[in-house]
Amino acid sequence: MKRLFGVMVLFFKQSQRNGIITFLGIILAVLGLANSLLATTYYVATTGNDSNPGTESLPWLTITKANQTLIAGDTVYIKAGTYDTYIAPNNSGISSSPIVYRNYSTDGVTISDAAYGIYIYKKSYIRVNGIDFYSLRRFMRIYAGHHNTISYCNFDQRSPASGDWVGALIADDPYDNTPASENSMYNWVHHCTFYRWAYGGYDEHRGALLDIGSWASSPVDESYYNLIEDNTFAYGGHHTLGVYSKYNVIRNNYFHNETNPDNWDFEGYRAAITEGQPGGLCLYEGNRFGFSDASGMGLRTPNNIFRFNTFYRNGSGGIQVVSSQAGVDHADSNHIYHNSFYYNGHLATDPGFQGGMYFANWSGVSPVGNVVKNCIFYDNKNGSISYEGQVDPQVIENNWDQNDVDPGFVDTSGTDPDNPDLPDLHLLSNSPCIDSGTYLTTVTSPNGSGTTFQVADAGYFMDGWGIAGVQGDEIQLYGSTQRARIISVNYSTKTITVDGNITWAQNQGINLAYEEAAPDIGAYEYQGGVIVEEYPVYVYPNPCRVYMGERFITFDNLNSDDIVKVFDISGKLIHKSGNISGSTYRWNVNNISSGIYFYTIEGNYKITGKVVVIK
Repeated sequence: MKRLFGVMVLFFKQSQRNGIITFLGIILAVLGLANSLLATTYYVATTGNDSNPGTESLPWLTITKANQTLIAGDTVYIKAGTYDTYIAPNNSGISSSPIVYRNYSTDGVTISDAAYGIYIYKKSYIRVNGIDFYSLRRFMRIYAGHHNTISYCNFDQRSPASGDWVGALIADDPYDNTPASENSMYNWVHHCTFYRWAYGGYDEHRGALLDIGSWASSPVDESYYNLIEDNTFAYGGHHTLGVYSKYNVIRNNYFHNETNPDNWDFEGYRAAITEGQPGGLCLYEGNRFGFSDASGMGLRTPNNIFRFNTFYRNGSGGIQVVSSQAGVDHADSNHIYHNSFYYNGHLATDPGFQGGMYFANWSGVSPVGNVVKNCIFYDNKNGSISYEGQVDPQVIENNWDQNDVDPGFVDTSGTDPDNPDLPDLHLLSNSPCIDSGTYLTTVTSPNGSGTTFQVADAGYFMDGWGIAGVQGDEIQLYGSTQRARIISVNYSTKTITVDGNITWAQNQGINLAYEEAAPDIGAYEYQGGVIVEEYPVYVYPNPCRVYMGERFITFDNLNSDDIVKVFDISGKLIHKSGNISGSTYRWNVNNISSGIYFYTIEGNYKITGKVVVIK
């Protein structure tokens, strides 16, 4: 305590010398230091007792005891076994000192036959890692919770006692319908599996695995800025993922929803859906939607970005674009580009539900203003795009729509839903889709140079939306090698701001960064025999705020033969990684000066980027 008080005094005196007294900064700094000094590690085991101190040799028996005890900075390791008490912390962590629940070492830990697996209510900075959840009344609830991380967990099997529609839910406070602060934001779910949440009789296709936001909430559920990536969702009844709010990033997931896995007597339906008045303006990138009995995606909200996704072997169209109620379900002004659609619609008997995509007018309302560009459509029933009802014209440009001509996919033979790598819709070296893409939109500003300019349609792009680990788009002027990273998009004024000077001509085309002479058509870019996927590595936190206790910058989703190099602003190499263990590398920036740094990741591909360290 004396040490903590001394630090407070020094901090206050330094603030006075600088002529600045920021009480919030003092509080945050003190809290961060206090928690780093006082953080405790606890243990839970099936052989323990809740009257024990919770040490490794004298562990607690229940997770409930951990819930009651943990404060910011604490970690509880749960040892091997099955537990019927669930994760429901009484306290929040803070940015620099989260509360952590995780399995001990490589132990298999299962929470089963409980009311919940995870229940986070008005708590933030909670991390749950490496736990299995089985046969529960509810997989997970995050209500009015922010900056929580759920990773490397497995959720499986709805309990017969459950009557809940959805297994996992990230949403507003169901008990208080007042302020927007009661919504759930900036939560991160990654490297998890969600399986089997369906109920009812055959053909009823009821149930869902994970929903974000609430479709019918009043006031509007503003559970925005959540990141859902690198997960697998399967067997969800009506759908596996439902998105009912804005500014969420859904990337690099695998969705499938076929009927009767292992003779389980429920019918699969669509893979994912987005609908309702609060929804729209989300990014869907690098996902696989396959083997669903209905559509891969039911799209009923506006202004979403769909890119670098693959849709294959879905019973109905790969994407169902539907407007049914003006102002509620209105799939307008979506930007669907650089996706691949293969063998969709073959289970549908209604022509309006066939094709790689289908546009539908329900209740006399047509979708309007959607763009479909630089996509591949191959071997979809009833052609590339089909229509149901009177549908207004959409913008359909520069797609491979020779539905009976092979575009040069690597392998279309895969029919096993449990193998997400098949079919392989990357491009062969002789594919006619290579270098056949056109620009997405054009610069409307007069000829010039700088960091800010206007475009004809800003809806193709995003600036990261302030989500940790999500960068703004790297763009490239069409017909030029000039590239820059977007740091701001104003959709109202169609203005883009980038991180470095570029020179443009009025009406010049703009794309996301591409290889060779022009972008490729389809979900994957091809380069010299090496498959290049968009954004395969995640770098976070960025910026890294050392004063808030963020000591490491993490490079995630690496290969074991990758090399991470970091350069200062002068180009001098200041750090090089050793061998990569697993898929993650952490760079310790504790002794690094504040400033801008550039990194390269070299392996089967080369990725470059920028990070910022703030002290």
